[in-house]
Amino acid sequence: MSLGPFDRRTRRSRCITCAATHSKCSGSTPCTRCQTRGLECLFPSPPQSKGAVIIKLDRAKIHTPSTFQPVRPQNPLPYVTAGYLFYFDLFVRTNSFTGREPAFIADVQHLMKTASSNLSPHHPSRSLFNAMLALGAMQAHDQGAMSQHNNLSFALRSYHHSVVDLRSAVSNFSPSRRESIAWTTFFLGLFELLQDSSGQKWLQHMVFGTAQALVASGPAACRSGGMRTFFVQARTFEACRSIIFNQPSFLSNPDWMSLTEKVCFSSTNLSGILKMVVLCSSLRVRTAEFTRAACPPVTTTLDSLQLSQAFDLALEGFNLRQSLDSWKLNTSPLPESQDETLLSLAYYSATSIYLSGNYDYDMAHWQAIGVAVPILSADQIEEHFDAIVATVKEALKGSSLSPLLFLFPLRVAGARAKLHWQRDAVTDLLQRVRRKFIVADAMLEELRELWTRTVQQKLSSFYCLDS
Repeated sequence: MSLGPFDRRTRRSRCITCAATHSKCSGSTPCTRCQTRGLECLFPSPPQSKGAVIIKLDRAKIHTPSTFQPVRPQNPLPYVTAGYLFYFDLFVRTNSFTGREPAFIADVQHLMKTASSNLSPHHPSRSLFNAMLALGAMQAHDQGAMSQHNNLSFALRSYHHSVVDLRSAVSNFSPSRRESIAWTTFFLGLFELLQDSSGQKWLQHMVFGTAQALVASGPAACRSGGMRTFFVQARTFEACRSIIFNQPSFLSNPDWMSLTEKVCFSSTNLSGILKMVVLCSSLRVRTAEFTRAACPPVTTTLDSLQLSQAFDLALEGFNLRQSLDSWKLNTSPLPESQDETLLSLAYYSATSIYLSGNYDYDMAHWQAIGVAVPILSADQIEEHFDAIVATVKEALKGSSLSPLLFLFPLRVAGARAKLHWQRDAVTDLLQRVRRKFIVADAMLEELRELWTRTVQQKLSSFYCLDS
């Protein structure tokens, strides 16, 4: 074995012949053993030292003493930046989107290793860094901390810088930037939900940012690695977006459904119910198109093709109803996943009512064409309403689940709230959500308009009957 650069031995202690036969060598020249046997005795010459070689194992680079430079430590983060990153971490941990530990933090931290305070302004991760700071500043403002730094102004500046940097990253897109861009759009969307009461800016980030990032990546890119973690987090938001706005989602595509079964903890309660949320949303879009085209108020006659479509839509609804009932029977709440169980139960009741509404809001059309549909009775709807109110109240009181996740079940419950106490219960819960996310204002306003129209319709019907 050759000697290392720092080995103090100038030569081998054995001659070449003794070393080859693993024999003891006297070390003299010639050695006693070789002299006795009449063998040529040679000792290896010491290695030629042209300058010691230093191997820096952690980076696998070779340096000489003249070129070796110690690693320069990174500048520590400024106090304000470190503080807002702390509150970003707190925001994430108190706004769980899956009911589980936020495992994605490790992936985000990996992306941010180079995005420190001495990072160049045009680094692709800079937009993600600023989005995190914006959320951290909003969390600090909510906590009443770091008030001397004007948190809201800092948050808005960081948000603006993130948007500008994001546009630059998208314009100069490369596959290595995919994860950073995806997380940036996700965090910017969350910031909009904290700031924008209309919800339209969040919708833009979700539809044209987060969802497009996933679609452009494709299911194959989300099977492992950082994009898998991102998909697990973004999936709940995409499902809620599609069902709240009655819009189709790419998640209903068979390839994405197959991916969901493989990577999204398919054995958990939440994954199963989210799958049905997406399928119910897709069914609602197609059912609405059918009732508008095939069931105008002036006629109840359908051709054979339209009647076949009606039966297919009804059958799909019955299959989903059976899947929901089966999910409920097979649900096994686990103590270690109590938050996930609360969210799953709230979504189960909301999806059950939503599926019924897919048909009972147009019940006159289905009755006119003589097609049975999977609707719930008034008592069943009331039971689900009570379950939504109870689970959401418990979750908002003592879980780490994000209040955003309950906009969908509260919107569904609010649409079925007929009595004053029911409307007061929904309003109270939405007000609690609003304390954190101002976007709840849009849902409160929408429900108030719905309740006002309902009262006016009842009064109009009463006066018509009276006359």
